[in-house]
Amino acid sequence: MEFDKETQTRILRIAADRQEGKSFEELDARIAHVMDMHPEFEDIWKQGEMAAFPQEINGKIVSPFVHTVLHVTIDKQLEGGDPDFVSETYSRLIKQGIYEHDGLHAIMGVYSELYFTAIRQGKQFDSLDYESQLSHLSFKKSGE
Repeated sequence: MEFDKETQTRILRIAADRQEGKSFEELDARIAHVMDMHPEFEDIWKQGEMAAFPQEINGKIVSPFVHTVLHVTIDKQLEGGDPDFVSETYSRLIKQGIYEHDGLHAIMGVYSELYFTAIRQGKQFDSLDYESQLSHLSFKKSGE
């Protein structure tokens, strides 16, 4: 998925179709699933194109559009096992006790930082840096 107008239109269509109880297949089902994981975005999807802009949600500034694209990107990496170090990292974090959704967000944080830094600098995404940073990602339960 790209961070473009076509993807934005698709996400808004899926948000509207979810409200009507429609079912989805493949990529659209994945997007709908991400929306299910984030009920705090429900009212924002109703804003149409304004949903692409960062907004304060539960005390944090978030773009539901960007967040959804990032979720789907990491979901696809996990499902396809490509790159393999993403699923290895996710499994390791789960074994360390992180909640599944929080594990996704941890990986998304690393990916998004590298992705948007590369875009701002006009460079290619650095997969080796991605792998290196994920190898250092860990979870410790409170009190440990």
